[in-house]
Amino acid sequence: MRLNASNKMVPLETQNEWVRINLNQRNPLKLNEDVINASLQHAPPSKFEGGTWLGRHLVPISSQSFDIDNQPRDKSFDPNHVDGLTNNFTIRGYDISAQPPIGTISEGNKFNVDMESGFHRNKSCNVLGQSFYPVDIYDFENNLDKRVARNKTNHHQDLTLNQTLSDYVKEIVQAADAGEIKKDETSVQALAYRLASGDKTPQQINSIVSRAIKLIGTVYSNFAVYSSKKGGKAGEHTLTNWLESQGIVKQGVEHRTDEELISQGYISYCAAEGDNKATWARAIFHGQRLGIPVWIFGYSSTRTDDLLKFRNDFQTEFVDYKNIMIDWASSIMKSVPDDGIDEDAFCVKFAGFLNQHKLPNSANKGRPTEVGLVNSKGKSIKFDYLGECLTLS
Repeated sequence: MRLNASNKMVPLETQNEWVRINLNQRNPLKLNEDVINASLQHAPPSKFEGGTWLGRHLVPISSQSFDIDNQPRDKSFDPNHVDGLTNNFTIRGYDISAQPPIGTISEGNKFNVDMESGFHRNKSCNVLGQSFYPVDIYDFENNLDKRVARNKTNHHQDLTLNQTLSDYVKEIVQAADAGEIKKDETSVQALAYRLASGDKTPQQINSIVSRAIKLIGTVYSNFAVYSSKKGGKAGEHTLTNWLESQGIVKQGVEHRTDEELISQGYISYCAAEGDNKATWARAIFHGQRLGIPVWIFGYSSTRTDDLLKFRNDFQTEFVDYKNIMIDWASSIMKSVPDDGIDEDAFCVKFAGFLNQHKLPNSANKGRPTEVGLVNSKGKSIKFDYLGECLTLS
């Protein structure tokens, strides 16, 4: 890396405008130029091939732009990581030994920064009310060098969301699709080692190469991770918000009388496993007690490469647990007929899955967008609380 080669730097007009915007704005992290200078001593700017460092600056949050497609991880948002960062900031303040996010001056707007990292830190700043944050500004020779740099920024020792093999596969596939590398094994392998060296073992990198080669010509859909948390700090992708967006009653029985629950006609729960014991126990207890059906909505709590397998396994777990409950009841009552139970009398039913492949792939053979409630194959289905369990279809 050429540090300030040819005296390159962020234009003074841009620096002065950022100072003007930051003046008298909220600053709970107590950031200032003294903090910047101290951080340069404890966390010097990273060296990136093809990158020129233009300086470390307190960039207004309002001047930071994020492109979801440019985020290095194979999912756009993780609310739990935002919570961790926010708690870390609240307890420790700003860590001067931590590498800051990186960005480049936007083309056509010299006051704006295209952020290549720091997506979750930006969300955390919004939660804290922090109006500006340190950013290392770079100029890159090409888009491939910039892609590698934004992945390398996630290899630091500060609180970070570890990159998975799928994250690196996504980056390689997108680089090939954008024409940044040739679609051959040598180019894929070279990029894999540039991206993941120092973070993954050679065996893991070889696995990344194999998976990327199979997917060249297609890209993953963005994957939504739903949070079970509630309140203003929970973020946009929550189970509560999803249920509300689909016109489904809020899950559980809290803050409603028995009469209100009976009046709404059914009870909803979300579960990440088809045999989740806590969910089943609540479902049987409340469904039997109130005489109304209980519908379970399935979702994956983490990013999964094979969503169809997860969903099929979920339904198998659901049916297996249901059969255990039937066997248990039968052993007590000895009343189950030979041709099976009356499904209308069994109060716990499986409704379907939350949509998690959020956006369509740009490639022709990409998976279609999932909308609303879907079956295991991602096809939209209509929820009818008077209908039959999806596992019977």
